Amino acid sequence: MKTMLITQFVKLLLGMLSPEMMKRGVDALLDVAEDAVAKSETKVDDKIVTPLIESIRNTFDIPDDD
Repeated sequence: MKTMLITQFVKLLLGMLSPEMMKRGVDALLDVAEDAVAKSETKVDDKIVTPLIESIRNTFDIPDDD
């Protein structure tokens, strides 16, 4: 029951966001991922996650507004 309510609430909130607000939110999430990759000592994530983030930004036209 609780999971269903949370799911419905999140859907409702997402429906209220404008496309620009959604882009800013996704940009913030991608920035967190980029920072985590940059701080990571491994190079595997640099070769996998970084291109994936770049592809998401290009596909959905989300500039890196740092």
